[in-house]
Amino acid sequence: ELEQLQQHDIPAGRQVLRDHHCNLHRVADYCESNYLQASDKRKALEETMALSTQSLASVTYQVSSLATAFLRLLDLQAAELRKVEAKVSCVAQKVDMHKEKVSRREIGLLTVSKKFPSYQKIMPPASPPCLEPYYRKPLNFSSLDDIGHGIKDHSTQLSRTGTLARKGIKSVAQAGGTLGRSTRVPEPIQPPVVPEGKLSAASSTSSLIS
Repeated sequence: ELEQLQQHDIPAGRQVLRDHHCNLHRVADYCESNYLQASDKRKALEETMALSTQSLASVTYQVSSLATAFLRLLDLQAAELRKVEAKVSCVAQKVDMHKEKVSRREIGLLTVSKKFPSYQKIMPPASPPCLEPYYRKPLNFSSLDDIGHGIKDHSTQLSRTGTLARKGIKSVAQAGGTLGRSTRVPEPIQPPVVPEGKLSAASSTSSLIS
C-alpha cells in the first residue's frame, strides 16, 4: 500500500490538480469574454457563478483526496519507522547481552576454580536389617544394684510394701559412729511422779469437776 501511494495515487492526484489548474484558466477566460460579449449580462453572470461553484467544488474534492492520500502515506511511514525502531532496539539489546557475556567471560578468566573433594555416594542397603520379634520381659529391680560406689548390702530384700529393710545399714552406722562420739547406750529416764500430799487434793478436784 505504501508503494502504491508513492508510485501511483499521489502522483496521479498532483497531475489531476495541474490539469484542473489549466482548465480553470480556460474557464476564467471563457467567462470573461462571455460576460463582455453577452447582451444579457444577468444570464452571463449566472453562468459564470455556476462555473465558478463547480470549479471550486472540483478543486476542493481533488485537494481533499490528495491530502487524504498524503496523510495515509505519513501514517504508513510512521508505522514503518516504529518497526525499524523496534528492530534497532532489539539489536541494541543483543549487543548489550553480548558485551555482558564477554565481560563475564573475562571476569571468569581471572578467577581460580575451586576443586571440591569427592565423597562416596550414600547408597541404600541392599536389604533392610531383620528386626527381632518383640516380647514382654518382667522388670528386674536388682539389675542395677552392682553399679556405683556406694555401700553394697546383699542382705537387703524388697518387701511386699516396696520398702527396704535397712538392717545392715543401721548396724554398720551404729558400729562405725562418728569421730569423737561415745558408743555408750544412755540410761532410760523415768517419767515424773506426783507427791503423796497432793495426790488426794488432785483426785478430789477431778471428782468435783466431773
